[in-house]
Amino acid sequence: MNVFMSLQQLDQLPRDFIKRKIMINLEQTKYKVIDEAVQLLEWKITPSEVECHIFWKDTYVTDEEYRRLLPYQRINHFPGSYMLGKKNELCRNLNRMRKMFPDDYDFFPRTWQLPYQSEEVRQKQGKAIFIVKPEANCQGRGIFLTKKLDPFLDKHYVVQEYLSNPYLIDGLKFDLRIYVLLKSIYPLKIFMYQEGLARFSTKKYVKPQKKNLGSVTMHLTNYAINKRSKDFVFNNDTNKDDVGHKRSLSSVLKYLQDQGHDINQLLNQIKKVIVKTIQSVQGDLTHLYRSQQHNTDGIEQCFELFGFDILLDSSLKPWLLEVNHTPSFSTDTPLDKIIKRNLIRDTLILLDVKNKPKKIYLDQKRAPVYQRPIKMSLEEKEKQQIKMSLYEDKHLNGYIKIYPDEIKDYYEQFMPPKLKERDSMINQQLEQFKNVERALKNYIEVKPSKSKNAKRLSTNQSLSDLDGQSLQQLTGRNTVIPQTRAVSQQRPFSSITTINRTISAVRKPVLSNQYQNLNTSQNQKRLVYPSPVEFHPKPVYKMIPIKNFSFQKIENNQKNE
Repeated sequence: MNVFMSLQQLDQLPRDFIKRKIMINLEQTKYKVIDEAVQLLEWKITPSEVECHIFWKDTYVTDEEYRRLLPYQRINHFPGSYMLGKKNELCRNLNRMRKMFPDDYDFFPRTWQLPYQSEEVRQKQGKAIFIVKPEANCQGRGIFLTKKLDPFLDKHYVVQEYLSNPYLIDGLKFDLRIYVLLKSIYPLKIFMYQEGLARFSTKKYVKPQKKNLGSVTMHLTNYAINKRSKDFVFNNDTNKDDVGHKRSLSSVLKYLQDQGHDINQLLNQIKKVIVKTIQSVQGDLTHLYRSQQHNTDGIEQCFELFGFDILLDSSLKPWLLEVNHTPSFSTDTPLDKIIKRNLIRDTLILLDVKNKPKKIYLDQKRAPVYQRPIKMSLEEKEKQQIKMSLYEDKHLNGYIKIYPDEIKDYYEQFMPPKLKERDSMINQQLEQFKNVERALKNYIEVKPSKSKNAKRLSTNQSLSDLDGQSLQQLTGRNTVIPQTRAVSQQRPFSSITTINRTISAVRKPVLSNQYQNLNTSQNQKRLVYPSPVEFHPKPVYKMIPIKNFSFQKIENNQKNE
């Protein structure tokens, strides 16, 4: 983004879109600004789950809701998007990528997941200040600063090192809310909106000390917390978007540019943070999406708007704080309304929703004999992807395409392996595992040498004669003898259990009043276990025939009486 647009320029931007009779279901959203954006596009709102082309929901979508989608329908959430939205899942994914690419994934503070990483955090106590967050809360609920973590090590929290050197404007700490559209996960398509919000704290920033650790309006920038402060200043004029404790993103960028900072370099760094964060979960999201998607060629059934919270430090390096998978679209101020209305309208235009897939599906259902749609060839898919890319480039409006872009080759190293490559890697790992298993099996089951014959037992030897002889004397093999038990711990016939190669014990049922009958075969001597426990014979039941009778005879007997 060489030249960024101001808020007024973005609002007055002419939107070029094709008017179609599109129907959208807004039954599970509470935000009125979405309704206003739909009316600007002249779409129709319907409660029907069959007629609508798009579902818009404010919460997570269940697997059952994904399966109920018809082939022509879309929904504003990806399956598994909680991997970005939940703080504990985001921590796990980013830490995994940091281990593989420590220099490239250094854009988020050191983060630990309690209670699983309690020992690692315990060693850091006394050296830093930590910010403790609940795993799944939002709007700043339950967040606090502390130096001691002992009371929380056994509880479920996400702990981060507190960034104590933020960039300040007017002496206040702030963060940036940047809106990102994930239009497709396979292939990956990411768009960043040019306008967003800057949320300021309401109290002058002072480095954290024991006295001010509890001052949430100084250390936290969440709008839901600071708007309750008596010092909060609302912005009531969209022409003055650089005033108050909630400002536009473009006004902050202009301020930084006036201070002599390189805005293009900052925006490029923010783009990399966004793309690499989504790449950390791309493999899982792709698997879930493909496993629940209908057999539809060329229809992207899921899209999602994320809110990335970015903090700038004193050297103007962007740090990722968290990702909101359901960002708030409330419009408390005119500034909120103008930004979010244009954001949603430009998002719906970029989706390029058409009526043709719905018509084809309904015609196939109404046909006397249902025929499955023919799959598209690779050439047809490539042509369709080219058409979609041309449409996207023409109808970006307030968006910027950040992936794929001119540095696509740089991001290839963070991509998950492709399906075929992944299968080949799995097969290679399985083959290596089998080779190791065979080597261990050959090592354990060493065959006896042909030159040495195992010593045969005499036919007159009994079980008691075997005690005291080593396993090597009995089998003729150099075998390591397992650790022996004490006399009190020995099991009955414990010495026989180690003889399992040349001498095989066979259970022979013999009566207790008979002697042990040993087999005198020259090839192999068999040992005889004592007779099994005798059980009492089972009772035998006999079938006794019952004489035939009739109710008529009984009635005659009663009359005679």
